[in-house]
Amino acid sequence: MLNPILVNIDSKGYGKIYKAVMRDRDLPILAKSIYAYFCSFAGLGRQAYPKRDKIVRDLQINKDTYTKYLALLVNRGYITKERTATGNLYTIQQTIPVYNFQDEKESELTDTLVFENVAAHGFGTVPKLVMLDQNLTSQAKAIYAYFASFSGMGTTSFPRRATILRELKIGSLSTYYRHFNLLIEKGYLSIEQRKNGGRFDICIYRLHSMVCSDQMEKTEHIVSKGTPDKSMSEKSVHGGKRLESPQSTSEKPLSEKVISEKMGHQKPGQANNRNSNIINSSFNEEQENNHQGILPVEFSQPSPIFTAKEVMERIHYTQLQADISSWGQLMRDTLHRFQTPADEQRYYHVMQKILSELVSQLTELLNQAKEPGRILEKMSGSAFSNMFDDLLARWNGIHNVPAYIAASLNNLISH
Repeated sequence: MLNPILVNIDSKGYGKIYKAVMRDRDLPILAKSIYAYFCSFAGLGRQAYPKRDKIVRDLQINKDTYTKYLALLVNRGYITKERTATGNLYTIQQTIPVYNFQDEKESELTDTLVFENVAAHGFGTVPKLVMLDQNLTSQAKAIYAYFASFSGMGTTSFPRRATILRELKIGSLSTYYRHFNLLIEKGYLSIEQRKNGGRFDICIYRLHSMVCSDQMEKTEHIVSKGTPDKSMSEKSVHGGKRLESPQSTSEKPLSEKVISEKMGHQKPGQANNRNSNIINSSFNEEQENNHQGILPVEFSQPSPIFTAKEVMERIHYTQLQADISSWGQLMRDTLHRFQTPADEQRYYHVMQKILSELVSQLTELLNQAKEPGRILEKMSGSAFSNMFDDLLARWNGIHNVPAYIAASLNNLISH
C-alpha cells in the first residue's frame, strides 16, 4: 500500500472568494456553493468557463436546482452569464449591489441599496481542489468557501456559530456539523477550542495549506452515461428547524477566529506568505439589522396559559436535542474533550438538565408575563440561538443549572 502524499491545496488552481457575497443572508447555501465554484475557476481573472454537466456533477446537485440558483446569482448582480462559441461564459462581477451584508461601517444603514467593489469587505482564496472533491457535499463546499472568504488577512476575528448558520441559511447545528465534519475528516480544516479562565471559550479554525493525496481519490471522478443520477435536490438543503428573521439586536463581540495557512492579499506575481497572521480589528462587533414582522393579533390579547408541550414546540425541542448530539460527537471525535465514557455521559446528563430547566423556566415566565409577545419573539429569534450556542460551549462550567438558566433567560429577555 502506497503512503499518502501531501499536496498543496492550491495545486489545481484557485480564485478569489468574496466575503460580501458569502455573508449575504438572503442567498441560500447552494447558491453560495455555485458562486464559490465559479470563483475557484476564475483564478486571478474574472471569468470562468465550466460546462453545466461538469458543474452539477462536481457540486452533486440536480440541473433544476442549479438553474434556479444560477438565475438568483445573476438577478442579484453577482455574476453574468453569456453564450459563446465554446460554451457558457460566466463573469464574476467586480461591482455589486450590497443587499444584506452588515458590518460596523454600515450599521446605520437601513433599507438602502449601495453599489461598491466586491472586494471592499474583504476576500480570501478558494481552491479548485476543494470545489472538485466528490467526497464533499455542496453544503460542505459552501462552508469552506465562507471560511476562506475571511482568510485573506491571515488571522482574523470570526462570527459565532449562530451567525454562520443565519448567513449560510442552515436551519440547525446538527445540519451544519454534518457538512462541517466532512471538511475535518478530509483534512481541509481543523478546529481547536481555547480555554479562558479554566473554561472553554473561543474556537480557532485552521484552513490547511497541505492535504493528503489519498483524500483526492474521487476528485477526478467521471460519471458514466449509464450511472444513475443521485444529484442532490433542493429539498435536502436545510433540514431541521426553519430560521426566523432575527429582531434587531447586537450580537456579542465575535469570539471565534479563522486562521489560514495561506497568503494574505495576494497580488499577481507575488509568492504566498503562509506565515501571515494578522488580527483584523474591524470585526470586533457585529450589528444585526434584520427585523421581525408584526406580532400576531393573539399576542395583544390577555395572556394565554402556556403548557410545557407548547413551549417545547416553540423552541424546537427535538432539534435542540439533535444539536446536543452533534456537538457531543464533535467534542468526542474531533476536539477529544471526553477522556472517558463517563465524561461523555456527564455531558449528555448536564445538557438534558439544561433542556428541562429551559422548558420549565420559559413556561413559568410566559404564564407570569402580562405581555408574553416579547418573550415569544426572543424564543424564535437569533438571540435564543446565541444563548443555546453558549450553553453548549460552557456546559462543563455550569455548576448550578437553575441559576445559570435563570440568568441566561433574564439576559435574553432584557436585551
